[in-house]
Amino acid sequence: MIKTTVSNAYQLNKFLKEKYGKRLKTDSFAVTEGRVSGSLDSKRFNISFKGDEYLLISTSRNTSEILDELLPTLTEVMGGQKPICSYDVKSNRLKEFLSTIEWDIVAPEKRIKDIVNNRAYSDGGIKIHNLKLYNSKTIEDYKESAQEKEERIKNARIYGIDQGCCDPEEIKNLSELDLYFQIDAMSAYLWRCHHEMDHGRIEQIDLTEEQYAFEYMVYQTTKFGVEIPEPRLDKHITVTPSYHAWHQFYSNHFKSLSTEEWNAFQEAYRNGEDISEYMPTGSWKNLSDQQPKQKTFK
Repeated sequence: MIKTTVSNAYQLNKFLKEKYGKRLKTDSFAVTEGRVSGSLDSKRFNISFKGDEYLLISTSRNTSEILDELLPTLTEVMGGQKPICSYDVKSNRLKEFLSTIEWDIVAPEKRIKDIVNNRAYSDGGIKIHNLKLYNSKTIEDYKESAQEKEERIKNARIYGIDQGCCDPEEIKNLSELDLYFQIDAMSAYLWRCHHEMDHGRIEQIDLTEEQYAFEYMVYQTTKFGVEIPEPRLDKHITVTPSYHAWHQFYSNHFKSLSTEEWNAFQEAYRNGEDISEYMPTGSWKNLSDQQPKQKTFK
């Protein structure tokens, strides 16, 4: 089995700095998200990386020549495995095309098929152009037949609809406040696991079921007036300004309580007592116009 020569974004960042010295400048915060983001000779690039699985590097199409220099280095990082493909990508949010190269050492055939059939990105606004494969096959070899598509749709799991590891009946019966706390707890758990895995502090674990559960719970906020587009096949649910406003309304309030207030609230809440004095005032809907543009879960 092919193995990458480094295990996480921290190690990759260190490796590239040793390789390119002062020519390379990187963002120290990006590595906490599993990325190496920065510039080589003032030419910007972004790398998404997961040890022993995949690597994706993108740069502006106007500076795509740095990919030629980084290609052999990143191929070395990926255990000598050559890239699976390259392409230009553009979304509704991007003003320019990004030139991209991908490696995948776990399921390259599946990844290529997802790219060819427009399932590679959760953001439905992303379009791929000038796709080039690095194997002996053609793009036509990966196009999904009508029968394959029908079979996939029939057996599909859809984010926001599939409950993952949670109990759907329990979640559906939660109050608005209880749903917020469940979402907040699952979000913290997912972030903590990814953070610890990226730092190499814990073994890699599969969080697929937890991610489905999280997005299922987020979509349940629609019954409280949150506006989220209907879930779609092959796409993560969209995080809208409406959802941001709803979540921050509760988050900003409860995370600003003092320790004494928080403990008093928890005790009253557990005992079924009046908690009105601990609740936020006003409406989350007043915040929705101040929220950032919508995005999708990764």
